[in-house]
Amino acid sequence: MEHYRTIALIENDYQKRAKITNALFAGGFHVEPFEEIEEFISESKTSYIVLISDEGSNLDKLLNLINGQAQWFPIIPYAEEASLNSIVSAMLKGAIGYIDRLPDLQGVMDVISSNKAERQKLMENGRLRAEARAKLVLLTKREREVLKCMAEGMSNKIIGMKLGISPRTVEIHRANMITKLETDSTNEALRLAAYADI
Repeated sequence: MEHYRTIALIENDYQKRAKITNALFAGGFHVEPFEEIEEFISESKTSYIVLISDEGSNLDKLLNLINGQAQWFPIIPYAEEASLNSIVSAMLKGAIGYIDRLPDLQGVMDVISSNKAERQKLMENGRLRAEARAKLVLLTKREREVLKCMAEGMSNKIIGMKLGISPRTVEIHRANMITKLETDSTNEALRLAAYADI
């Protein structure tokens, strides 16, 4: 995790942004402050840890945008007064930690460095999900439908009946899908589908 030393801070309040940025700089982090989520998305780099204000729908908006671009970042939401529900909700959505007071430099450092194995696994899973989504955007709508049916355990015959196409057409879609995904097998395609959560 050591290469994750750059923190992208997304905070629309100028004074809070300055206060948090200064505290993190003092702790040896490089901080890239952003006022808006869209600004971050347009300039984002893969080595960022994202520290984002958990106000309103900020976290959902960020997740929707990065998922739409098949990206992933370690995300740490924060709030000055966080409810237990907010913290649990953020963690279930894939946050690697939560800070309930800022500028809490020690809290940020603890989230980044504690439970390294567990956080590394979260980060690896996030990276694999982003890679899988990036590959699946190459598929046509029909190929994605076939893959989804395959992931549900359906045979070519059942897929054909469900989609109103012949089993032979299903086979053609499967072959095209495997070629586009650059996989060696149907199992690998199914693994990508599982990571992409289609």
